Amino acid sequence: MAFSVLKRASERRSEHLLNDLLVTQGWDLRRPPQGDCLFQHEYRGFPELAEILGRASKSGGGAGVPEALLVDRSSTAATAVIEAKASASDIDKAVAEAQHYAAAFIAAGYPTLAIGLAGVSDDDFRLRVSKWDGAGWAPITYDGKPIGWVPTRADLARLTAPSHPAELRPSIPPQEVLASRADEINRLLREANIKDEFRPAVVAAIMLALWQSGGDLRRDKQWILKDINAACREAFVKAGKAGLANSIRVDAANEKLAERARRIATILERLNVTVLTAEHDYLGQLYETFFRYTGGNTIGQYFTPRHIARMMADLCGVGKDDVILDPACGTGGFLIACMDRILHQHTISRVQMVKVVAKQLNGFESEPVTAALCVANMILRGDGSTGIHQADALTSPEFPAGLATVALTNPPFPHKKTDTPAEAFVDRALEGLQTGGRLAVILPTSTLVKQDKGGWRAQILKHNSLLGVCQLPDELFQPFAAATTSVVLLEKGRPHDPKRKTAFVRLHHDGFVLRKGARIERASEPNEIPAAVEALLNKTEQPGFSGAASVAGAQEWAVGAYIESAPPADVEMREAVDELQRRLASFYTRYAPEVLAQRDAIASGDIAQVAYRSTLSKQKVKNAAEITGSADQIGGRFDIFYGLGEIESREGMAPGRTLIVSPTEQYNGCYGWLDFHTVLEPPFITVARTGSIGEAFVHLEPCAPNSDCLVLLPRKPEWASVPDLLLAASAIRLERWRYNYGRKITPTRIAGVRLAFSEQLRAYTADLCGRFERVIEASLDPYREDMEDERDLEVARARLAELVDGPARLVQGDELRDRLAKIEG
Repeated sequence: MAFSVLKRASERRSEHLLNDLLVTQGWDLRRPPQGDCLFQHEYRGFPELAEILGRASKSGGGAGVPEALLVDRSSTAATAVIEAKASASDIDKAVAEAQHYAAAFIAAGYPTLAIGLAGVSDDDFRLRVSKWDGAGWAPITYDGKPIGWVPTRADLARLTAPSHPAELRPSIPPQEVLASRADEINRLLREANIKDEFRPAVVAAIMLALWQSGGDLRRDKQWILKDINAACREAFVKAGKAGLANSIRVDAANEKLAERARRIATILERLNVTVLTAEHDYLGQLYETFFRYTGGNTIGQYFTPRHIARMMADLCGVGKDDVILDPACGTGGFLIACMDRILHQHTISRVQMVKVVAKQLNGFESEPVTAALCVANMILRGDGSTGIHQADALTSPEFPAGLATVALTNPPFPHKKTDTPAEAFVDRALEGLQTGGRLAVILPTSTLVKQDKGGWRAQILKHNSLLGVCQLPDELFQPFAAATTSVVLLEKGRPHDPKRKTAFVRLHHDGFVLRKGARIERASEPNEIPAAVEALLNKTEQPGFSGAASVAGAQEWAVGAYIESAPPADVEMREAVDELQRRLASFYTRYAPEVLAQRDAIASGDIAQVAYRSTLSKQKVKNAAEITGSADQIGGRFDIFYGLGEIESREGMAPGRTLIVSPTEQYNGCYGWLDFHTVLEPPFITVARTGSIGEAFVHLEPCAPNSDCLVLLPRKPEWASVPDLLLAASAIRLERWRYNYGRKITPTRIAGVRLAFSEQLRAYTADLCGRFERVIEASLDPYREDMEDERDLEVARARLAELVDGPARLVQGDELRDRLAKIEG
């Protein structure tokens, strides 16, 4: 009985270990079609699998029952068989039994790997993977040694291909898995009282220690933290960076951390940190994941996502002989991107890559912990030698002036702890380049457009060529920062020829979406990066996406100024019209009593309603008339004016009955209801110039837009229909990407917005308007009767006051009847 209980406990621990190994590599433990796994007898619900295993018992008769099957969820074909044993010493037996079951699938025509797992302890187990090569079972290896992890789905798909060798490079698990593991590690560090800003360094210390020691760390709580620090220091000393060793370490006296470090080490081992190679930026991946737990930006550094860093390396055409410089290298993302490109573009050995790391990569980072993280990143990819300097590139005597052929950087944006402008890093990066060298740099839009930066832009063009500018996705650095940024591509030492066109690209879709505070790659999300690289290098032009134009002197470099507007697609317009109509309806639902009260005030003359053109000076009307365009552009259909200057500031204005419109995206632009004497006669469109820049709304109620809004008045009555106004406002909203605080909306800038008025769109919009009109009327109806009663009461009071002349006195008899008759009349 005792043996049976112990056996069941051992089996549960083995099951826990297997589940952890599978989940870490991105396997979904649910049954197909939702998941990828079948455990023990679950395969019997799938006839084809049941038939194959029905005659595969290990004893030679009856059905076989492996520990688990990994299957293709769409076809339910088995891709791997797993057999598990409780004792680590039984690894050979586990492998043999897994191969026995896999052979049955191979005989049935399904290439299937065999996975043997032995042991139940997180840090004392053995795992082997093997493949039938036609003559026998060959172990799946990495660098000639059997791997000790479950391959990912993508790896398994490659390995089961008959022509694929049994050698495997370790793959990075899916982002969702990394985020989940980061959540767990973050919880453990929080329980150990590790402050947010120190957590990335603690994780990096454990990772580097595992790699340096090959996993040979004592796991008992009295030893594990000391061993981590010792292994970390050894790695830094070997790299010649002993001065940074104390920047990445753990507090050996933290007992709570000592209790949890074993599990953290186990999680990181599952992520293959002991087998890191020059192919994979594991440390960068994990650091990016952990950055969202560190309290966000502390010194203005927004670490560049690796796919953008790789795009910039591609734009610079990085090759195996290039000398690469990053004067603000952070954790080394750009340097790693260059290494990855070299490995993919050229066939070079690990020894050659070690030389690249030591001799051709130069990075400067002034913040000690970040610099240490970068050095660790390089250590994990080389023999310990590294060209990373913990120093300020702007002042360091070690700065390699005129030696680099390529520079890539994302300067720290000006911040309360550093007022160094991004331009200083651009100037320094150019100083580090040879003549003809290329610089790709991420800059805030303000640097590209503000007038006070015009002198700097002109100076850059005086000595260098502007090859291209690529606006990056708006949410690229979220949730850490909302800055709008662009990649600027420069060639050093060749003065810019104004006749030579510069390429401009808007990268809207990069294959990632923002989910729960992290940007996650999605196969369903479009990825325009290859097209963006092609357009930048070849100056191809595509309205709405890319363009080529001449730039000179202090002119702005913003992409929005040089890409022709494209007619919006019907599907985009339908979505935009639907959103606008819902926002319009929400306004009436939220403010129905106020709407009716303003209508009464206008009817009674308490609020004056005016035609806006009639109130403007002749010069303003003339200026608007001079902004023109074709019939399918905003400038051709609308006069564009600024809003009312009298209410530029609403401070001191008392509450009232007048609808005030300002740059807000809520309730159709409604700022509130204040005491103001005049409203503009609808219908018209307003466009926010500040605040929610580019928000455009159709107004059907009289209102007073302030001067932070543009007011668009239809030039012809037939262009004033509600469906046409909704379509025009939707087209403007789809072009919001062109504008920001550095590049605000002006009448001239929106005049070129292209419109879409297909019959199908008009019919769709007209139908939508009809349906929402019923919603709007239903919002107002409950308050109309109350308003009428209030109005009748006011009239009665007014008439009674007219009848009363002199001091109050008692009225009765015929006189009373006469007065009542007059009131009723």
